[in-house]
Amino acid sequence: MRGILDHSQLDITCPRCTNTLKIKVGALKRPGVKCPKCGLGFETSQFKKDIDKLERDLKDFGKGLGSIKVKL
Repeated sequence: MRGILDHSQLDITCPRCTNTLKIKVGALKRPGVKCPKCGLGFETSQFKKDIDKLERDLKDFGKGLGSIKVKL
């Protein structure tokens, strides 16, 4: 499932080699992310769970905005 934040880019510093990875959220939601410089693998399962919850919450928030009525 595509998320609304999948194309957002994050800068992550590798804890081993201090290389800065410019990576999109959608790529971080998949397993097997590695630093291209030193090959250190990143555990992304918790990130995926958290970002999926955030995206569901954002969708729900957006739906709630539709019920707001403005009286002028």
